[in-house]
Amino acid sequence: MFVVLMAALVVAGLASTRALADELDRSGAPSGVYMPPPSLVGQSVGFELETPAEAGAQPIASQYVLPLPQAVAPFPILLNQAVRRYVSDFMNSPDHLQDTFDRSHPYLPDMVRVLRSYGLPDDLVYLAFAESEFSKRGRGPWQFNSDTAKRFGLHIDNYVDERRDPVMSTKAAAEYLATLHDEAGDDWPITLVAWNNGDRAIDRYWSLRGPNIEKFGNRLPRRTRGLLGRFMAVAYIAHHADSYGITPIKLDDPPAYQMLPVRGGTPLSRVALNHGTTLERLHELNPALLRDIVPPYERSYSVRVPVETHASAEHIGL
Repeated sequence: MFVVLMAALVVAGLASTRALADELDRSGAPSGVYMPPPSLVGQSVGFELETPAEAGAQPIASQYVLPLPQAVAPFPILLNQAVRRYVSDFMNSPDHLQDTFDRSHPYLPDMVRVLRSYGLPDDLVYLAFAESEFSKRGRGPWQFNSDTAKRFGLHIDNYVDERRDPVMSTKAAAEYLATLHDEAGDDWPITLVAWNNGDRAIDRYWSLRGPNIEKFGNRLPRRTRGLLGRFMAVAYIAHHADSYGITPIKLDDPPAYQMLPVRGGTPLSRVALNHGTTLERLHELNPALLRDIVPPYERSYSVRVPVETHASAEHIGL
């Protein structure tokens, strides 16, 4: 009887062990600890940037109500020979570059706040300049294709194209860059390579990385080398604007507009009339709006109106 009892206990124990193992398999519990690859940035410039999660980044509940900015390490801007050539190219037409900075001025504070909320460096805002010279037409400042735009929550139809809105598209860009940065093991050069070539580029170009970032850059596609060179050149000029005769870039100025909730289907001409501005000025501040009317399917849509002419805080049509 005692032998039978012991045998039953052994069988029950083995069954429990198998059940526990099956449960762990189903839950996807890791069998080992993953150690990310060494950071190229950490080796070349002497610091490691926190990931968005480590920096305490939280999803943005609203594109217009942002968390307080957090301290973020600066992006490693390199002034190598290739970047110097792009600096020279930009400064051959300083008025054109100044016009680009002027176009961005109303939106830069909100764009930077979005980047900070995702734990990203301020200097990434200049990637939009490298992509498009801060265009608010076509595919917008960040040059999203339609599939990637929709993947990160941007709306595109006959009434709006949110890729063209600098703040809305920056939220999508920040989410994408933060995702790539995590997947790239916190390696910024690989992150920007993936930004330019797609998610799979992390695996494709990882083997080419090394401590010599300039040598790594020479192995990249020409368009990627160009994007990285333009980006770092614009950022360098922005940091030394006085030296180059450019109006200093102020990333922490208050926005030059206020957001006004407007009922769907309201003509923009009515909004302009009630707030002492023009239809043209409203389209300048709201480049996502493709027509002279607020999208009729929206119960309420936020429209930017200039601060200097904001006559009332009343909700138009509400």
